[in-house]
Amino acid sequence: MSGRSRRRKDRPPQPDLPIFSERLTALLEEFRAGKAPNSGRFCGNCYTPIDAQRHHCPHCQTAVQDYPPAGRVPSDVLEMFRRQRRRESLVVNSFAYLGLLSGVFIFIAVFYVLFLLDAGFWWYVGNIVLLFVVARVLAGLLGGYVGDELGYRYARRRLIEEWRAYEAEREAAPATPS
Repeated sequence: MSGRSRRRKDRPPQPDLPIFSERLTALLEEFRAGKAPNSGRFCGNCYTPIDAQRHHCPHCQTAVQDYPPAGRVPSDVLEMFRRQRRRESLVVNSFAYLGLLSGVFIFIAVFYVLFLLDAGFWWYVGNIVLLFVVARVLAGLLGGYVGDELGYRYARRRLIEEWRAYEAEREAAPATPS
């Protein structure tokens, strides 16, 4: 077996396919907000909501006969989703605060230079305006672009790890009679 095929097995089977489908993600958000009950017909493999007529999951393509549909999303999956959102939020907010802090440092540096140059009043007013503009722009750029991308990647990587562990545990558990 070549090294390349071994590496391929170690990666998720479909790296571009999100673990949670768009439909499930929207539903999980509603569950978190208390706007929807945790009940319905869900794929027994990935927990995407499925219609009664479906014989395959539209997200993971698993046959209903392989994994019988579930009546609710397990609490472990809900908790994974909550942790994923928390991780994303933590990284985005950290980068946004880094942008604000950078703006404050720029303000202090400019203020110090203005003080040394014995600048007039309007230069200080301009520096205060600079503080608000630069801090807001840096917070938006660092949090909204850099933090968003890094937060998504980090949270997704951790979710994949958690999902693999969950699948291994689920497959190892004895089947419960229906």
